[in-house]
Amino acid sequence: MFPLFHHDPQDQVKPVFFDPANPEEYRVLQELKNNPSVTVLDQIESQVGDLIKARNPSKNFEEKELKEKISSFFESKEKERFGNWVYFPWKSTLVHLLHREDFIQVRTSRNNYKITPEEQANLASKRIGIVGLSVGQSVAYAIALERGCGILRLADFDTLELSNLNRIKAGVTSLGLEKTVIAAREISEIDPYLEIELYRKGVSEENIDDFLTQDGQLDLLIDECDSLDIKVLLRKKAQATGIPVIMETSDRGMLDVERFDLEPNRPVFHGLLGNVNLESLKGLSTTQKVGIGLKITGTDTLSPRMKASLLEVGQSISSWPQLASAVYLGGATVAHVGRKLLLGETVQSGRYYVDLDELVKIETPVETMPVPAPPVVGGEVKDKIATNVLPSGYLLSQAELAELVTFANLAPSGGNIQPWIWVFDQKGVLHLIHDQVRSHSLLDFKGTGSLIAFGAALENIRLFAGKKGLEIEVISQIEKFEQECIASIRFVSKQDSVIEAPYLNLVDGVALRCTNRKNTKRMPLDPGLVSDLITMATEENMILENLDSKEDLEKLTQVIGGMDRMRLFHEQGLQDFIQEVRWTEKEAKDTGDGIDIATLELSGAERAAMSLLKDPRTVRFFRKFLMGYGLTKISQETLMSSSGIFLLQAKDFSPSTFLNAGKVLQRIWIKANMEGISFQPVTAAMFIFHKLAMDENHGFGDEEVELIHQYKKEFNTLFNKNLDYKEIFMFRLNIAGEPSVRSYRRDLSETLLVL
Repeated sequence: MFPLFHHDPQDQVKPVFFDPANPEEYRVLQELKNNPSVTVLDQIESQVGDLIKARNPSKNFEEKELKEKISSFFESKEKERFGNWVYFPWKSTLVHLLHREDFIQVRTSRNNYKITPEEQANLASKRIGIVGLSVGQSVAYAIALERGCGILRLADFDTLELSNLNRIKAGVTSLGLEKTVIAAREISEIDPYLEIELYRKGVSEENIDDFLTQDGQLDLLIDECDSLDIKVLLRKKAQATGIPVIMETSDRGMLDVERFDLEPNRPVFHGLLGNVNLESLKGLSTTQKVGIGLKITGTDTLSPRMKASLLEVGQSISSWPQLASAVYLGGATVAHVGRKLLLGETVQSGRYYVDLDELVKIETPVETMPVPAPPVVGGEVKDKIATNVLPSGYLLSQAELAELVTFANLAPSGGNIQPWIWVFDQKGVLHLIHDQVRSHSLLDFKGTGSLIAFGAALENIRLFAGKKGLEIEVISQIEKFEQECIASIRFVSKQDSVIEAPYLNLVDGVALRCTNRKNTKRMPLDPGLVSDLITMATEENMILENLDSKEDLEKLTQVIGGMDRMRLFHEQGLQDFIQEVRWTEKEAKDTGDGIDIATLELSGAERAAMSLLKDPRTVRFFRKFLMGYGLTKISQETLMSSSGIFLLQAKDFSPSTFLNAGKVLQRIWIKANMEGISFQPVTAAMFIFHKLAMDENHGFGDEEVELIHQYKKEFNTLFNKNLDYKEIFMFRLNIAGEPSVRSYRRDLSETLLVL
């Protein structure tokens, strides 16, 4: 008996050959044929007919003539003992086949002359290794179908799961089987003479040398595995042994070629990962894998739907997507380019794209909403200053003016846009002008966001003046929303001593104040501090509510996360976001404004994922299908790591209210920071609530409006339950230590005009 028959048929991965010319093998063969549970498939006459036609390509045989040729062929041969019989244990099927060389000739006859017989013989001497059999299965099948090698070495440790059946050629009857076994069986049924070697536990540091060099070095390595550490290990070993590597990514048909056989000093992954440590790539979470993977693939080259999908990993999907159409396209491109490479044609290292969306243009209408035009600011800035102010009694020197305005500019502003222009007129009066073009955004509805910033800047001036002994008069100039002249400051006199004023002790904390977005373990706040902050609000006729229970924070997370989605679904909101983020340190320094991405305190993986939002098509895709749950991840972590979430409220909705709110918030912010408590605005939802309620041209779709109303209703089960007040500004406090990076400020020359 043949030893393979002693094993469980489900464990069989290779067919069993019987040479009927061998008496012992012929005896076993007869036993199999007589076994009622074995299916016998004998189409040897048809195969011989194909062989005759292949050997006589110029002859057009009639059916009768071909039958005569087949009969003649077997006149000197016993039909049953001709060729080989091949038993496939996993199917209990016995098949009668031509001898090896005849079988190969017939099976590859339709390759001529896309592949010449000489090239076919050359390919038969090649060894190809494939690691990873999700995408790799289609590659292996394409190579096997073309007979693009003589030895095919397959490695994968995984078994077939139901979720694999969107792209792997298999059926539900194969669930739980090893992917290597499935591939080996399928290829063996295509060509049982093709030699297949299996690494059923995958590739590891322990067996990689064997995989690459056992019984002869691989001529080509194809990497389709998911493990980043193995991907790097494969390339480093291939680099050392001079084996070329090909990889296909199943997105936009990206094909990656690394010719380590021609360029032994070529850095792995084209140097995109830098000097990576293998140990650091082990045991990564799916989100971390996405971040590292984006370094390899790049973000700008991904398709919009892949970008959208990657942002959803760990939220609404568990892993990155792969489609059968893309996987099979990848199998074709790898087989094609791999064959060219093995045959010595010029295949250079690099990246190549077979992007069907680019090649077959199918226009898909993109749903967009009109973006309101920025305001038209007429006249020069000097024409906007107030003329109803008496001259200052004390004239600031240039140095004093510069120090004062620099101090005022330390105030916070939405998106760090710094929407102020300071004009120092010939009467020694300093005027605060709203730069409405700079501040034009979804989150500056009616200029309310900027008014909060102006209130904070004026509070800075009040504190500075008190410390420097400057007696000042602040004249409010704004009477209605969206006026450009906000306030004027007269300098009445200067004293040699400090001028006592409320909260003057906060002056030393102005430079300390910053946004800190670090997420740390949630710790309770000192009740005394919370009481002090509430008092700061009530002293100015405002209300400060707070939440700190885990249950309430979880409820609020759903609202704020959802509203963050709504902001990015809005055409202007998306543009604002893209324009306000400074994606590199150089960009942050050069502009001196915006949100430095480093201040978001993101991990490398999160930062890479965030950069996907630079492509507006990604978010438009989310909007079309009301998806984008990955956009809420930062909000979830922000709220759930908070010591408390606070909402500042007022009784009316007026310019003076928002200026006053800016003053109160600046005091609260500085006080918290001086006490070692981190402060972060979480207020985008408030501005959107206001815009939807007061602006008919809000720019949201009907479904989005319905969602926002729902979020507002849920919000008011937590804050402002009786709807007695206007929600002005929300922020979180937590204990997080020092921020990694502080925001930059624009140069004084960009914000100060001296007449």
